[in-house]
Amino acid sequence: MSPWDARYSGETYFYGKEPNTFLVEQAGGLPSASRILCLAEGEGRNVVYLAGLGHRVTAVDSSAGGLR
Repeated sequence: MSPWDARYSGETYFYGKEPNTFLVEQAGGLPSASRILCLAEGEGRNVVYLAGLGHRVTAVDSSAGGLR
């Protein structure tokens, strides 16, 4: 098991469910309905936030456990 899979294997969210503060501060400057690639997305907190704003988002992470 990779260190990242181990990190995301617990019952709770390792980084929580709230999006990254920097992302929230910058998201208002994105054109509406942008296509966004989120790299190293982990458990998906940022991609969920951006999708909720109406963006078309693709998440990528090396950890299958994080993307579950």
